Amino acid sequence: MVHPGTIISRLTTQRALLAAVLSCALAAPALAVPPDAWITTKSKLALLTTEGVSATAVSVDTTNQQVTLHGKVRSAEEKAKAETVVKTIDGAKSVRNLLEVVAPQHEKAVQRSDDEIKKQVNAALQAQPSLKDSAITVQSVNNGVVLLGGTAATLTDHLGAVEVAAGVPDVRHVSSEIQSPDTLADKEIWRERTAQKSDDAYDTGDAARDLYITSMAKMRLLADSRTPALDINVDTRDGVVTLFGIVPGSEAKRAAEADVRTVSGVTRVKNELQVVASAKQPAVKAQDEDIQRDVKKNLEDRAGLKDVDIAVKNCVARLTGTVATGTQRLEAAVVARSTIGVCSVQDDLRIAN
Repeated sequence: MVHPGTIISRLTTQRALLAAVLSCALAAPALAVPPDAWITTKSKLALLTTEGVSATAVSVDTTNQQVTLHGKVRSAEEKAKAETVVKTIDGAKSVRNLLEVVAPQHEKAVQRSDDEIKKQVNAALQAQPSLKDSAITVQSVNNGVVLLGGTAATLTDHLGAVEVAAGVPDVRHVSSEIQSPDTLADKEIWRERTAQKSDDAYDTGDAARDLYITSMAKMRLLADSRTPALDINVDTRDGVVTLFGIVPGSEAKRAAEADVRTVSGVTRVKNELQVVASAKQPAVKAQDEDIQRDVKKNLEDRAGLKDVDIAVKNCVARLTGTVATGTQRLEAAVVARSTIGVCSVQDDLRIAN
């Protein structure tokens, strides 16, 4: 028989351990929010590899964890399926589905054999310099459905390989068993503005170059008080930038396109912004010091942005200090521009070595 005192002692010990565990759990930092660029990349991969979704004509962009889909699909069912797929991506808080249903034109039957398609997909993959560090193969082609396998050095290489395969004529669908990292390295989506790199550092069809262009385009828009940057979505494919979303006037539409054209590596801009005059609202007369306080609070609420310094003058938010990555630099600019009263962002942040 166990002595009552022993039972009480065990209970006390268990309670102490439980309290310690709860204390650690409560004190643990919240899980890091996936970067917008990662959510976009995973969304594109999911759409391109989902049966019944023709994602080669779909643009994807993420701002503050809201994913926006834009482009053309063949049916209402396909539009709904695309939205459902993106909603499963970790970190995607909401999906704004702007996909337009357009009945497909009469398509001729596939004339080429699966062997011919396989040869062309393999040739297209081998022709991409950005994939030289990966080992991606075409495992099979069945009635125009391509199955990719092997390993990709980066997540953007994985996306790039799927995009290349999907773009080959007569490919009906791409499935992927490619093994790749599930995170985005900062170098995949950001280059220091002072870095002495030629445009040849990225090749045509390089998904990393496209992510860099998208990131820099967003920074240009956030810095321009003429553009409602948070209402403008940016997507890049093979150096071609698509702008979509809503702007209040023609001046903002022109300014957005002009900003994006200044980004190195942009070959063309498809300006699909819609001009919708917004209802006239009374101007908010916020004091700079109040705006500065609000921006600082919003930055402190984000992991990795606590050391960002903020100064506001005439509604322009100037960011200084140090962040760990280029991804955080873009995030800080988005957070600042999202704060009520901020009209533009001047980014003077440094990336820690």
